[in-house]
Amino acid sequence: MTSGNKAMPHIQLQNQNLRVQINSFGAEMHSFFDKKRNLEYLWQANPDYWARHAPVLFPIIGRLVDDRLCHQGKTYPLTQHGFARDMMFERHQVNEDSVQFRLHSSQVTLLKFPFDFELIIDYQLYAKQIKISHTIRNPQNTPLPASIGGHPAFNWPLSPEIPKEKHVILFEQEENAAIRQLENGLLLKARFPNPVNQQQLVLKDSLFEKDALIFDQINSHKLTYQATDDLSLTLRFSDFPQLGIWTKPGAGFICLEPWQGYSSPCDFTGEFSQKPGILIIPAHSEIKKTYEISLGGV
Repeated sequence: MTSGNKAMPHIQLQNQNLRVQINSFGAEMHSFFDKKRNLEYLWQANPDYWARHAPVLFPIIGRLVDDRLCHQGKTYPLTQHGFARDMMFERHQVNEDSVQFRLHSSQVTLLKFPFDFELIIDYQLYAKQIKISHTIRNPQNTPLPASIGGHPAFNWPLSPEIPKEKHVILFEQEENAAIRQLENGLLLKARFPNPVNQQQLVLKDSLFEKDALIFDQINSHKLTYQATDDLSLTLRFSDFPQLGIWTKPGAGFICLEPWQGYSSPCDFTGEFSQKPGILIIPAHSEIKKTYEISLGGV
């Protein structure tokens, strides 16, 4: 499929608690709305800061050195976070509380990513939760290297009446391993002190002066983004081995990003299949990675 019109109508899913809107362009969620509170939780893409909501990251996460993918002696231009977020997906299986989107390799994608694939994104509502599943199918006779991840941006503050500095992220487990950070979008060699203290990260803009916080050795499979004891969201991401947290200082959002993969190390110039963090899908097989966003705390 080729790039399309971002303004095309949304698919709307709902149940008694939630109303969710998703666009076929990028298979991107545009709204995560709490019907009982009459409250929107998802960032509404103010272009002065960041004109996206919750993009799907495929077939890379972050950047490659020189924005070039190396495969069997050839290089291909592939920019930050890949191309899926900027392509039109086909809609399938549209129901009141679920929808499926599909993207296939094409002559357009092969110019950037020399592998055949099918990417399937499923959204399913359950009571106070949305489950977002990502299936990568490999139709080739050879392995398929790729990364996959989510990039949902939530309003910070969650409610306009609550100061930003009252918001915290509560981790399921102790997080003591040093974290990674970026320079010009690439992974620095050095590791940095973990800002999580006793399973709690107090959110403040200064944490993000050097771009995202990258937890590449995370223990938790679940976290809670909390404004008050009775206003919070929970992210469950057991299928994803890494987590990114990001904002632009001064903006009104916080991104909680489940990742399978991350930016290239600043000195990595090898084959794409050897890139640290890459996922290898065997020939004629598929993998599925799911994360969940729920109303309320852990």
